[in-house]
Amino acid sequence: MTHEEERFHGGKDTTLPANHPINALSPLRKFLALSALAFCGLMGNFSVAILMVAFVPMGAAFDVSPGDIPNTIGYQLLGVAVSSLIWCPLSKTIGRRPVYIIGSLLPIPICVWLAESNSFGVFSAARFVMGLFSGWSQTIPPSTIADMYLPQERGRRISLYAIAVVISPAVAPVFCGLIVDKHSWRILFWFILALSGLQLAIVFFLIPETLWNWHEQTATPQIEQDAEHKLSHEGKEAPTHLDTNSAVSVRTGRVGAAWMPWQRPGEFARVFISPILMLRFVTITIPSIYYGSLFAWSVGITIVAPQKFEAAPYGFETIPLGCSFLAYGIGGVLGKWSGGIVGDKVVGYFERKKGSREPEDRLWALLPILPFFLAACLIFGICIDKQLHWIAPLIGGGLFFFCLSAATGVLQTYVLECYLPRSMDTQAVFTFWKMIWGFAVPFFVYDWGTRVGFTQSYAIQGALATGVGFILCLGLIWKGRAIRMAQGMPEFRK
Repeated sequence: MTHEEERFHGGKDTTLPANHPINALSPLRKFLALSALAFCGLMGNFSVAILMVAFVPMGAAFDVSPGDIPNTIGYQLLGVAVSSLIWCPLSKTIGRRPVYIIGSLLPIPICVWLAESNSFGVFSAARFVMGLFSGWSQTIPPSTIADMYLPQERGRRISLYAIAVVISPAVAPVFCGLIVDKHSWRILFWFILALSGLQLAIVFFLIPETLWNWHEQTATPQIEQDAEHKLSHEGKEAPTHLDTNSAVSVRTGRVGAAWMPWQRPGEFARVFISPILMLRFVTITIPSIYYGSLFAWSVGITIVAPQKFEAAPYGFETIPLGCSFLAYGIGGVLGKWSGGIVGDKVVGYFERKKGSREPEDRLWALLPILPFFLAACLIFGICIDKQLHWIAPLIGGGLFFFCLSAATGVLQTYVLECYLPRSMDTQAVFTFWKMIWGFAVPFFVYDWGTRVGFTQSYAIQGALATGVGFILCLGLIWKGRAIRMAQGMPEFRK
C-alpha cells in the first residue's frame, strides 16, 4: 500500500482528526450539502437572468426603452462584485454556515422590493442590493466543498457545483418566457421569492458548518498563518513551499466560528483587506481581468440575441425566445466537463514528465480552445448582421459558451493554485473582475453593434479573446513561475 493509499484509506484522511468534516460527515451528508450548495450557486445567477425575455413589458412599465432594462443586469453584477470582498472575510471568521443562512435570508425582502418597484431607478437600486446580498453564492461554496472532500475528489465535486452556476443563466429565461407569456413581469420576482424561501430552508437543514479550527499548530495552519502575517506587512515576501506529500502530525481541532469580528477588530481588519492585497499579485489579477472580459462578451450575447430574435425577420414569441437560451446552457455544460478533464490530463502529463507540477502547466489546455472564441464571435456577429436562419447565431453563441466554460475551469483553477493557502481570497479577486466586466458590458454592447455593425463588433471581441488569451497563456507558461517567486508567492510542489 502506497503512502497516499495509507493516508486516504476508506474514504477518510488518517492525518486529520475524527471530527474533521472530511472524516466526520457521511457520504450522504456530504452529497446533500453539495446539492444544496449547487442550488445556491444556481440561484445566484438565476435571479440575474430571470428578466432576459421581459425587456419589452418592463420597459413599458417603467416608461423607458426596452434597451435600458439590460442595464439592471449590470447593476446586480456590480453588487456581486462588491459582495465578494465582504462575505469572504466573514466566512473565515464567523463560519460558513452563518454566512449561508444570513445570505439566504437577506434577499427575501429584496424580492418584494423588486416585484413592487414603481420606477426604473427604484428597480435598479433593488437589483444592486440583490447582488450585494446574494453574491456569496458565487465565491464561498467551493471552500465548503474543499472542507468536506478529500483532495482527489474536490475537482470533481466543485465541477458539479460549477455546472449549476453555468446552466442557470440558460434555464432562467425559459421560466421567464413561460411566466411573462401569460402574466405580469412582476410575477417573475414573486417566483424568485418562493425559490429564495426554498433556498433558506435547504441551507438551514442540509448545509453543516465546516470551518475547521486547529487547537494546536500543524503544518498547514502554520503556512496559512505565515501567509496571512506576511501579507499584512509591506515589503518582499519569502516564498512558502507547500509539499502535499509531507507527513503532518494529527492534532485536535473543532468545527465552528473562529472568532467574532467585534472581539478582534484589528485582526478582522487585516482579514477584511486580504482580498484587496491579493490584487497586487500579477498571476492572480491579470488572468482574472482577462477572464472577466470573456465573461463580459458572453453577457453581451445574452443581451443582443433576445432583442434581435424578438424583431423581424425572426419574430420569436416569448416562450420560444426563452427556450433559445438553452443552446448556451448546452454549450456551457459540455465545455465545463471538457475544460476540467483536459486540464487535469494536461497537468498529469507534465507531472509525470517533469516529476513535479506547476500551476502554469494547466494553461496549455486552454491554447487549443482560444481560436474557437474568434470563430464563435464571427459566426454570431455575421449571422445577426445577415439575418441568417435563427439556428446559426445560436450555434455561434453555444460555441462561445462552450469555450467560456472550458476557460473557466482552466483559469479559475490556475488562479486558485497560484496561492493555495489563501484560495478564498484568490476567488474573491477572480469573481470581482468577472462581475465588474459583467457590470460594464450591458451599457455599450448593443449600441456598439448597431453603430458599427455586429460583424465588426464581434470580430473585435473574438480577436481580443483569442489574441490576448494567447499572449497571456504563453507569457505565463514562459515566465509565470518566475513572476510568482519574485513576488514571494507560495510554491506548490507535489
